[in-house]
Amino acid sequence: MGFENLEAAEIAFQKKLFSSRFSVIFLVMVRGVTCVMKVHHRRGPRRYYEPEGRELDIHVLESTAYRRLKASGVCDRGLVPDFFGSMRKFDPTPYQPHLKMFMDDEFPPSAIFLECIPNLEMINLHNYTPQRMKTFILGIQEIHKAFVLHDDPKPRNMMVVKDDPERVIWMDFDRAKTYDEHLVTDAQRQLLDEEVEMVTCLQQLLEADVKKRKLEDTLIFY
Repeated sequence: MGFENLEAAEIAFQKKLFSSRFSVIFLVMVRGVTCVMKVHHRRGPRRYYEPEGRELDIHVLESTAYRRLKASGVCDRGLVPDFFGSMRKFDPTPYQPHLKMFMDDEFPPSAIFLECIPNLEMINLHNYTPQRMKTFILGIQEIHKAFVLHDDPKPRNMMVVKDDPERVIWMDFDRAKTYDEHLVTDAQRQLLDEEVEMVTCLQQLLEADVKKRKLEDTLIFY
């Protein structure tokens, strides 16, 4: 499934799920499919003091990562939300009043469309299981096999499905780095390895906190 060449009339807004200064997330119906629409505020041109050779547009970062994850089969394995497509630099006027928060932006917004997964909650003491954390580590390893660095592996982006004791979801790739498999550098491989080590460390600390029945060693991650 892919949403290409969407018209405004094809998107039926159901409700707003989340809002930040970077993006707004909606539950929508598109071509008969209930899904999530994440609309990114667009940043302007690179400023003179910002580093060259590094993508800074969060829409480009996130949509590029999801395209790679989709093409590599990671979406199909259920470790990240399925990716349905994107809209780049569109006029928010036909989407009023739902996108009124984008009308005063200097630059037009962009959006991605993702699988809607009900009953998600962040990994925490009350829903921690060794199997779930094992699957999170497996998930980040599969993401890395697609040469995508999540770059924000914190509990806020690690979701469990409340009615499924085994399924977990890695969310939010708006900081992700997507590498060229044939040009990946030693420094980039080291970043991938360090990210796995970070998630493994979180597993160990969270397991210890579960035994103590309070967030203590892992509090800094939250």
